[in-house]
Amino acid sequence: MSGDSTLGEVPTRATRRRPQPVQWDLVFFKVEEITFPVSPHRLIENSDVLAGMFNMPTGEDQRVEGRDREHPIVLEGYQASDFDALLRVLYPTPEDLISGSFTLEKEEWVGVLNLSTRWQMKKIRDHAINNLSKISLSPVEKVVLARAHEVAKWLKEGLSEIVTENPVQALDELETLGLKTACRLLWIRDQTASRKVNAQELTVTLGSLGCYSLNCQAAMFTSPRNCNHCNRLILVDDPEAIYLYNSTSVQIYDSGTPGPGEGAAHDQLSEPEMQALLDLSDLCYELLLSVLRLWHELLKLQAPISRLTSEP
Repeated sequence: MSGDSTLGEVPTRATRRRPQPVQWDLVFFKVEEITFPVSPHRLIENSDVLAGMFNMPTGEDQRVEGRDREHPIVLEGYQASDFDALLRVLYPTPEDLISGSFTLEKEEWVGVLNLSTRWQMKKIRDHAINNLSKISLSPVEKVVLARAHEVAKWLKEGLSEIVTENPVQALDELETLGLKTACRLLWIRDQTASRKVNAQELTVTLGSLGCYSLNCQAAMFTSPRNCNHCNRLILVDDPEAIYLYNSTSVQIYDSGTPGPGEGAAHDQLSEPEMQALLDLSDLCYELLLSVLRLWHELLKLQAPISRLTSEP
């Protein structure tokens, strides 16, 4: 074939991967007091918000911001450290790619999550969430980040861990949730802890159920029975086969502990409860802060007080 008949040729791997020409060679951004020279193609590829900004038409006599260092695009309300972390993810160095060990600090990943959420960079946002999920986040950090950046799984995990795990979270951390949210979580935690203590002190079996009459007091069950709901066989002397249901307590169960129904584990709050916690306001924060501090101290003293009052 002649040299003029190249339109029908299949592009090679090299031509397919060749970067497309961009309209701007460099764009200058100013964040806080730092000016960043950036090749904008990765920003445009990953964010429709930024792509729309770059595609806005300008008049012939109008100065275009970002064309030079003296006239940068000023990003108000952003942190330079967050922008720098985002650029490191979008433009890794050859050493980062070759070593395969590129990583950021936790605060830097939070900055990447912040900007990728605000600028609708879905792939970068998912990448930041995955990396932060591998880092040790405290329950309170999960709730705070979930609220700020709309990460549902962190919200569920954080609320459940605050309620069910020991020890009680530090007071300074709980305050970051807002007073009403923290108070309600401590109340739920207290109800759960009381239920666990009562369960440890009282062992219930089918054979331990007897007639309340003083003239009788005979055992009500002397042979196994089947559950009326799931038909599971309940042995007379099996302490894990039945439980006492208290309708006034909050129903939160440890992982692996059978609850109502078909033995399912319930170690997370329900969706309505979590949504209610999100909707709580902090209007009375200063007024009730002293109450939260006192409550927190009482929870830590609850066990020693119980032991003292139980002594003869």
